[in-house]
Parts: sequence; C-alpha cells; structure tokens
Amino acid sequence: MEQKTTVASQIANELALRISKGMLHPNQHLVEVAIAEEFKTSRAPVREALLMLEKDRLVERQPHRGFVVKKFSKQEIHQLYDATFRLEEIAMKKAIDNVTPENIAFLEDLLEKQREAMENDDVVRYYALNEQFHAYILSIANNQFITEMHQSLRRSSQPLSFLNIGQGSNMKLSYEEHSRQLEALKKRDLEYGLQAIRDQEARSVKTLDIFYIE
Repeated sequence: MEQKTTVASQIANELALRISKGMLHPNQHLVEVAIAEEFKTSRAPVREALLMLEKDRLVERQPHRGFVVKKFSKQEIHQLYDATFRLEEIAMKKAIDNVTPENIAFLEDLLEKQREAMENDDVVRYYALNEQFHAYILSIANNQFITEMHQSLRRSSQPLSFLNIGQGSNMKLSYEEHSRQLEALKKRDLEYGLQAIRDQEARSVKTLDIFYIE
C-alpha cells in the first residue's frame, strides 16, 4: 500500500506540474490507460493520483468522459483567490509576531533568487520561488491548520498562478510586492504587509479576468 501511494503521489505531482505549465489544457481528457502506460504502472495508482488531483480541484469527473483537467469559471477564480489571500493576511499577522533574524535572512536570499529569475525572464524558476516564498511566510506563522488550508488552495491555483506570472510585467510587480512583504516583516508593520498582499491579489485577479471572461 505504501509503495502504491508513493507511485500515485509521483504521478499526481507530475500531472499537476503539466497542468500548471499549460501542457495539459482545461477540459482535456485524462486517459487512465495511457497514463498507466507512460508511467509503466497499473491503473490503480493512476486512479489514486487522479483522485488526489480531484481533491486539489485540478481535475474533475465528467459523465461519460471520466477525468478531465478542470476549467475554472471567473466566479471560482475570485472565490479561490479571496480564500487564499485572506489566509495570507492571517499568516502575515502571525508571522510579524514570530519572525526571527534567521527568517529574514532566508527570505532575503529567496528574494535575491527571485530577482535573478526575473532578470533572466525565467518564468518556471520564478514560479517555483514564488510558491516557496508564500509557503515560508506560512511556516513562520506556525499554524498547522492555516498552512494545510493554504497549501491546498495554492495547489488548486497552480495553473492560474503560472499563467498570471508570465503575463506582461507581472513578474516585476510580484517581486516588488514580495519585497514590500519582507519589509513589513522586518519593521513588524502589519498594515504595510497587508496592503502588499491586497495589491498582489487585485493585480492577479485583474490579469486572470482577461483570460476567464465567463
């Protein structure tokens, strides 16, 4: 059972990555037999992987088709981002109370790597660092339940976040918003940190509204 779970997790992670990068498109049918052949496994771990992705809202089941890549509506995107950023606001408040010089140093290093990725126009690298930045602030907040909810929501929004970051000047704006959040942690300035989070939310939703008009 443990081995099957490991294989299923590996398949789920790979499919999630392909969805986030746009290699698998909304409404695309995920054929269990073909996936099993690609990963050289039986259909059982493939089905388990697809159930994991369904729980993360990255795929959904349709009558007579089976699993397909989820297509978000505009309303779902707004609700998803509302929930995600409200958790980040809670986390910022708690992180300001808990932050240490070691945390600041780690975030400064992470931000420098983001700057390098931005200057190299490396969307894939920046996206990975972006997820790490948000996850680390949640770890500073040190609330297991908030962290688990946030992880689930961030995983659901992977394809949206990846699309978002690659548009126009969004990498640069994201970097600036992260810089402001780091500054807020340094100065323990909650309102400054909350405004940076709200600006990031507003920019992200505005960008996605262009692509999701329904």
